[in-house]
Amino acid sequence: MSFKFSILFILLISIISCSPGSGSGSVNYGKVSDFEEPCAGGSQCESNQCIETEDGPVCTQYCSDDLSCPEGYFCSWDPSLDSTEDSTELGDNDMIGLCRPVHNDTICKSCSNDGQCDMIGGHCKEVGERTYCLLDCMIDDCPSGFSCSTLGDGFDYCFPNTDDCTCTILSEGRKLGCSLANEFGECPGTKTCYGDNGWSGCEGQMPGPEVCDGEDNNCDDNIDEGLLGSINHCSMCFDECQGSGNPGTVPVCDEEVCGLECQNNYYDANNNTQDGCECQDDSEAPHSVEDTVSLGGWTDCDFTYQHVTSKIPGDLNNSGPPDYFKFNYDNVWNCQENLTVTLKIVSSGVSHRLCVSGGNDTDESTWECKSVSPGTEETINPYDNDGNYYVKVELLSQGTQNCTPYQLTIKDN
Repeated sequence: MSFKFSILFILLISIISCSPGSGSGSVNYGKVSDFEEPCAGGSQCESNQCIETEDGPVCTQYCSDDLSCPEGYFCSWDPSLDSTEDSTELGDNDMIGLCRPVHNDTICKSCSNDGQCDMIGGHCKEVGERTYCLLDCMIDDCPSGFSCSTLGDGFDYCFPNTDDCTCTILSEGRKLGCSLANEFGECPGTKTCYGDNGWSGCEGQMPGPEVCDGEDNNCDDNIDEGLLGSINHCSMCFDECQGSGNPGTVPVCDEEVCGLECQNNYYDANNNTQDGCECQDDSEAPHSVEDTVSLGGWTDCDFTYQHVTSKIPGDLNNSGPPDYFKFNYDNVWNCQENLTVTLKIVSSGVSHRLCVSGGNDTDESTWECKSVSPGTEETINPYDNDGNYYVKVELLSQGTQNCTPYQLTIKDN
């Protein structure tokens, strides 16, 4: 090799070795002129350190105390850098770190490994029952809202003053869903992070008993369930069905329409829910031929029997059963026979039917019957021989409203 070529080779090597970022001898351990400049790798930085930030990778600088980094950055200890040769620019501190951004979204971020905390040079540590990214405080002070504590590994970390990474001074104003529960149910609510004061209590509707108000009081996604459509809230809240407390009456709500359910022998004859099933059937007459009880026995020659207290009740849905009577008639005096049975209906009543048998005839299909309109009377002459005669009184039509007594007269004059 010629002498001239040797000089050029030595000069070239010298230039390369003195270029910034080209080797360990060129690393700048003090303040750098390319801080926060974009980079693709450490070789493009004076410090030979390119770190991740929110805006992408940038050049950073070394640090050894809490005053080494610009505002918005902190000194994150890196044990691999301690006692680095030629780092005398950092002073006598044996611990060396890198200036990293105080990235609020990474501090106290949920994590499973240290790699997820690289942006802040942090470590994934337990806080409560889960693991989160924590800053170290081996060199620099903790940011406001955090305190430096030593863990079992012997290193110092910045723990939130709230002891809860889900609510710190960095996440003040954050809201989370919560629930309020009691014996009536469970309602959704919201709790708010108040920085160093921690979480507020769960705020929202407390479950309560369901009341008819158009609201879901117990948070079960149903409104007024068990109430709307009942007798107290039939078509709408507080639409109360009438009739409660009246004898023989049960108020009902059927498909959001109020009505009455009359118990046995009771009828809503006036179709008025206010007084319920106001008409009670009397018990003066049996309701079949077999059960008929005799009114008495008479002979010919001038007698009159009148019955005026019985009624056949009815409403729009039901009619009372017919009344049956019987009496015995003997033509023993050889008077001129003139046996009559008369049914009279007052003008305020409704149409009835009167049926009367022949002597000792229990076959209703052979009885003589007549219709009796309101305000009129009809008479049947049933005599054909001595014996028991049967009388049947009933309403002419089903679904007829009635609570008016009829007048039955049996005589021979």
